[in-house]
Amino acid sequence: MALARHTLLALSVLSSLAAVPQRRSLGPVENDPGGPCDTAAWKLVFHDEFDGTALDPTKWVTYFTYSADGSDQCPSCRVMGTTNNIFRAEQVKVDGGLLSLGVEHKPGEWYGQRREHESGMIHSIGNAYFDDGRFEIRCKIPTGAGLWPAFWGFGGQTEIDVFEFCGERPRVLVASLHRWSEPKHSSSERFKLQDLSQDFHTYAVEWEGDELRWYVDDRLVHRRTRFVDRRGRSLPGCDRTPADRPTASYYPRREDHVNLIVNLAVSEPKGFCRPPERAGAWQPNTALVVDHVRVYQRRPGAGLKDLCSTTRVLRPITDKQPTGPYAVHTFLLTGPDAPVTWRTSPGLEVLGNRNDMISVRVRKGMRVPQWIVAEVDGEPCAQGPLAPRIDLPVER
Repeated sequence: MALARHTLLALSVLSSLAAVPQRRSLGPVENDPGGPCDTAAWKLVFHDEFDGTALDPTKWVTYFTYSADGSDQCPSCRVMGTTNNIFRAEQVKVDGGLLSLGVEHKPGEWYGQRREHESGMIHSIGNAYFDDGRFEIRCKIPTGAGLWPAFWGFGGQTEIDVFEFCGERPRVLVASLHRWSEPKHSSSERFKLQDLSQDFHTYAVEWEGDELRWYVDDRLVHRRTRFVDRRGRSLPGCDRTPADRPTASYYPRREDHVNLIVNLAVSEPKGFCRPPERAGAWQPNTALVVDHVRVYQRRPGAGLKDLCSTTRVLRPITDKQPTGPYAVHTFLLTGPDAPVTWRTSPGLEVLGNRNDMISVRVRKGMRVPQWIVAEVDGEPCAQGPLAPRIDLPVER
């Protein structure tokens, strides 16, 4: 996505840069030390499975954080570039393990800027800014003329577009890099795939020191590298021999650190997408629906850690178990946040639970051990569901 505080370049023109390399894509010549490919395992450092009933305010806000105090009080905090919408918190909903970014024909103004529609977006905050990593989303894109769903990262001069779609062309994925310097530099490519609006799909970019790779459902569809030849063509991402080589002018700068943004926008009539045929022409409940957002790094950056290093275990909240026929037992489920279904034996009364905790009481008259199982589906740290179990003895 392009940014409100910059003049947009037309991506329909920029898309030709990737297919036909041009000398203006060349950056400065730098010493390339070469070296082997990095084969360290990816480690989960940030994620949201959207398994609550509201957006997690420690991870996201619903606007661009361009104001001096981090609030939404600035002209470009809720509007952007060639879009015809205002981003509103009311269009952001979390329910049933899914995030929905909606859209509605609802004219309004933001700091004197009139727009015909409102829609939803989320922008990562806190320590969720990254200088490398695998950025992954599993989502279902909407259809409809003028709709402009996107998943991207932005910071400093660097923009990485994992995907952009136009709602009238759900088969065409646009992958882009932008360097918002003076002059600006961009690389953009379009890929015709199957109709991706029919189901959920996983989209990802792996950003490493010398290479970016785009994936759809773990299938490599595009790549760009920091070092290029004299014609601007990408060289191998690793295992190169040391030499002085030109760099790609559009390649992301690690010092910029990008935040993650997911949004559903509406294009202006002469913007990125074809405009809506008429006001309110979309189907009811049209939305960009997100199952999860995850970030992996080979080596966790500052303020981050390997979230999967904690074993998934169900254990008592204290070392000393309560006693007595009406004692309340509370258990913690360790590991990263994930959707959890709690199952208990008939002899237990559940007093309350959440994804990482459950409190129970043994029903009167029980004489056999009871049990609790935490069924973890969509486990971000392992393939397939897990089911940590704990047995609760009763007094005889």
